[in-house]
Amino acid sequence: MTEMDMSTMSGIRVAVVIPAYNARDYLAQTLQSVIDQTHKALEIVIVDDGSTDETASICRHFASSDPRIRIVSTENRGVAAARNTGIEASKSDYIAFLDADDLWHPTYIERMLSALHPLPDTWGAVYALHRLIDPEGYCTRSGSSLNARDTIFTRHLVFRFVGNGSGFMIRRAVIEKIGGYDSSYARQGIGGCEDFDFELRTAEHFKIETVPLGLVGYRIHSAAMSSDRSQMALSLLAVTEQCIARNPQLPTFVANYARTSAHLYAFSKFAALKDWRRAATSLKHIYHHSPMLASDILLKLILSKADRAARRTLSKAWPVREQKRKNFRKFEEIDPLVPLVGGWSHFRTKALFRRLSEIDRSGECSAATSSQEA
Repeated sequence: MTEMDMSTMSGIRVAVVIPAYNARDYLAQTLQSVIDQTHKALEIVIVDDGSTDETASICRHFASSDPRIRIVSTENRGVAAARNTGIEASKSDYIAFLDADDLWHPTYIERMLSALHPLPDTWGAVYALHRLIDPEGYCTRSGSSLNARDTIFTRHLVFRFVGNGSGFMIRRAVIEKIGGYDSSYARQGIGGCEDFDFELRTAEHFKIETVPLGLVGYRIHSAAMSSDRSQMALSLLAVTEQCIARNPQLPTFVANYARTSAHLYAFSKFAALKDWRRAATSLKHIYHHSPMLASDILLKLILSKADRAARRTLSKAWPVREQKRKNFRKFEEIDPLVPLVGGWSHFRTKALFRRLSEIDRSGECSAATSSQEA
């Protein structure tokens, strides 16, 4: 990109929408990561979603010294409704979403805008990858390195590239085409995967670019929505089923793989909670489409239980040594060019990825092709 291109890009305003509900513990760090962005033309909209803690005062403190920040206060309606409120309150042609406990690398907006802005309007969004951070901001591990670009609908349905709501930037035209986030999941008590639903609806109508770098610090802590394992599992299953119902043109094998992928996630959450009834239901779905995979899961579950039993027995005989803290680094200290690792598994294979890529390239399952031709 030329110096003139960079100069032109620096004047393009991007709206940053931050829903915040009782976010006092991490909100200041999150806002600082936005203020520190190398791209300065920002419209920062914080939606205080009926908080009862010090969230509002933290917002006012930052707003008093940064005129780019605007605070919108609402009754508590959930993250999807809060994001929609932020979208409506913003005016920029580009909108980036950030949860109130996550972090951005300082170059996040600059890199995302540089990737999306030069592309034709048929490209509606761009996403980045993430690293997992703990409550203190230390990076515990990287997220998946898997990513794809262009028409990615079927691949995203099965592989779920983005992984959280803080790594997605859209053109405002996306909202005009598909509407906002679906707040009905929260009303049903299964909120949590509204971001995945929004990404899928975007991918149905637009091409999507990727910046395959770990530019998002996705925080894992006990108060996060994602810590409600049962709700997250039910939410993902519901989003997957709605997407399949919305796209009857999907080949049967794609729908089957999408359901299996969702139930693999659900099984892990239900099993961790020892909700064996729901875990068995998910395992039954997995077995229906992949008996070998279900058998492998059962074997690993049995071996895991045996291993834990053996460890408990040994711990009674020999005292457990105090474990040293791993040499974690703060998220902001990590070079974004350091590659992410992981993603492939017994289920998420390269062969499946290639097969889905062929379907995406053909345009067989995407509404984008038909809408552009029309």
